[in-house]
Amino acid sequence: MRIYFGLLFGLLPLLAQDLRVYQLSGMAVSATTGEPIPFVSVRVGHTRRGTMANADGFYSLPVIRGDTLYFSAVGYKRGRLILNEYLAAYKGDTTEGFLYAVHYLVEDTIELPPVRISAIRTPEELKLALLNIPLETQLQVARDNVSPEIIAYFLQNLPLDPQERIKVAQQRYRDLYFERTLRPTYPILDPIAAYRLIQYLTEKAQVKKEKIYDYWQDD
Repeated sequence: MRIYFGLLFGLLPLLAQDLRVYQLSGMAVSATTGEPIPFVSVRVGHTRRGTMANADGFYSLPVIRGDTLYFSAVGYKRGRLILNEYLAAYKGDTTEGFLYAVHYLVEDTIELPPVRISAIRTPEELKLALLNIPLETQLQVARDNVSPEIIAYFLQNLPLDPQERIKVAQQRYRDLYFERTLRPTYPILDPIAAYRLIQYLTEKAQVKKEKIYDYWQDD
């Protein structure tokens, strides 16, 4: 019995709490300019409920008493809306279950320290280095960079990169493999055999000719 009474007293605060669901519709705007902020993330703390504002900064989601809403957007500090405090100060009609709010987000400005480049001391020196180069000099530099002598020098002296070395090794391996295993399929002409073949055919023709002539001789 004591356990049941303990559970009952523990549930009394929850039963006494107003669990009425309100549909909160509002707009997130900039506190500086008053313009709507698009695609603001609206999340209810300690829950999985939330939504995202549209391109006009408008959002709408169901809430209950005790909820705390957090607003976040890139370039703005995170905002917060405590629903109990908002309902206590709300001037509109809450009997129908609809709430309306406008939430202002403060811009989050990050200032970076200045960086000074001292390689060129004055703007005039920078302009002279970048803009006052004659066109003939630029064309001459381009011609020198693509000259056959310079290209040949780099081809002969630059080492192969690892990927190129792998390709050369693979090609060399293929060449050795095919030279070792394959045999030529075309006939090889032997000059001695060709000479003997011609000689044989000539002798056969001569014998045949002699037989023809012998046929007409008298016995």
